[in-house]
Amino acid sequence: MIRTIKHAIVLLILIVQSSCYVLLIQNPRKTLFSQLQQKYSVNVETTWTEEQAKMLLNTYESIYQQSSDITQTIPASIWKISKEANQNDIMIETVENIKHITISSDVFSNGESLTNNTQDEFLYNKQLFRAVAQVITENWTKIDAVKLILKDGTDRYAIELVLKEMYGLSLVLTDTPETEKIRQKLRKYIGEVKISQFTNQELMMLMSIYEKFPIGMHKIPKLKYLLCSQKAPYAGSAWIVADCVEYTKRTFKIKNQKEFQRVILHEKAHFLWEYALNGKLRKEWSEFGGWRKDRNNRFGWTKTKERKEFVTDYAYAKNPNEDWAESVAYYIIYPNKLRLSSNVKYEFIDQVMLLYSDGSIPFKRLQDLNTR
Repeated sequence: MIRTIKHAIVLLILIVQSSCYVLLIQNPRKTLFSQLQQKYSVNVETTWTEEQAKMLLNTYESIYQQSSDITQTIPASIWKISKEANQNDIMIETVENIKHITISSDVFSNGESLTNNTQDEFLYNKQLFRAVAQVITENWTKIDAVKLILKDGTDRYAIELVLKEMYGLSLVLTDTPETEKIRQKLRKYIGEVKISQFTNQELMMLMSIYEKFPIGMHKIPKLKYLLCSQKAPYAGSAWIVADCVEYTKRTFKIKNQKEFQRVILHEKAHFLWEYALNGKLRKEWSEFGGWRKDRNNRFGWTKTKERKEFVTDYAYAKNPNEDWAESVAYYIIYPNKLRLSSNVKYEFIDQVMLLYSDGSIPFKRLQDLNTR
């Protein structure tokens, strides 16, 4: 009996030791590399760091998790990092049916401090996102339904497809039935709209900023179009009546990248106010700012709280809707500034973002923040 117990103890020790050995040899770096290879047929050179591999994996994940129709086997690709700057920091070549993608090391120049440097994060996301979009959309052309869209395989078609797949957005183009409907809806507000067109770079800039929202907010059913206008007295405007967000050409000339991001985030946040919050939650938000309806005020609202409890002058100036849009933008770009102005607003937005954090619930108007 004693011998049996000893044997059992020895066996247990060996099992525990074996488990420890397995745990010890688990290498997070190898795990990341394996995920890239197994899920997306991506092979990276040994010079890649764990952080770089993680960023590449996250970029692939962010695109493919929005595209349930993509079931084809993904052709292999080899990713390299070069110290020499290529055109747009990216070079894609095909050798024996295998994509060879070379990324400039400048893209990762500040990879360890991305969360602390918004400008570097913006540049990094834009360039890497563009590379992945170019690679995978060529693979998507093997699907018959997508072939009709990607007629010539150019960047423009690739970008528009990713814009539609990931964010549910189409562009307002000239001389289409959809464009005429949107123009009719906007005429009584802003007169005749002079439509311009987004450049590829401008669209990639927009997508890299939309990516900052939780995945469950990437697609808002009622936000269907992006409109680029030649001139307007504002940098951007959310037109709920026309299911679109309008940006002007001067929007993309804003030199301060954080200010540029604020404008983009602010306009999309108006659609969240309209379609993510029910009347009860909008009323609760209004109470945070002491907002009261006032017919004698030009904006229809007055407030009882002091300016210091609002994150910006603009948040303080008009109504709870603008207060919300500004606060959401600051929640993403300057969270500490929002906390300092109003922690209760920060916590409210944080709860909303949490509900949509993983995309596990379909986008809908929230009845309560404690739905989980």
